[in-house]
Amino acid sequence: MANKTVAHRIAFYTGKLADYVSVHPAKARPRRHKYRQQRLKQYKIALHILIEEHQNKISAALQGK
Repeated sequence: MANKTVAHRIAFYTGKLADYVSVHPAKARPRRHKYRQQRLKQYKIALHILIEEHQNKISAALQGK
């Protein structure tokens, strides 16, 4: 999980989210979307934690100069 940048992770999340919301609400969702909403919520939480850690790392590096 450490090999991907935050930008790559955001791009992955937004792509999956776009795929999920592309299905009209009145139509039945495909089988692959059964647990997608839960996984997207978990990924979003993990992504926010990662972004916060990344920002703290950058702030510490800038203050160390």
